[in-house]
Amino acid sequence: MDNMNPTPEEMQELIEKAKRDLEETLNKMTPEERKQAEIKAQRAIADDKAKMDKMIAEAQAVAAQSAPKTAPKFCGNCGAPANGGKFCQYCGSPL
Repeated sequence: MDNMNPTPEEMQELIEKAKRDLEETLNKMTPEERKQAEIKAQRAIADDKAKMDKMIAEAQAVAAQSAPKTAPKFCGNCGAPANGGKFCQYCGSPL
């Protein structure tokens, strides 16, 4: 198997082996050990979700900061075409 690009059949084989290994491990655990393992897994999932949410928020913030800032095409006060300055050349309102 090429580890970088496994075929669908190889992936299915790996999944089935992982399922068998997990079932074997679970069968060796006491009910209390299984409960503790479940709690630990749920915490890990929650931690991973929090990390992903934080990374997404940070990426969105970076994208918003790097988005090109375009000047308005028209004055919001009088509707005249904007000339690219900070103020409208017709009514003097800030653009």
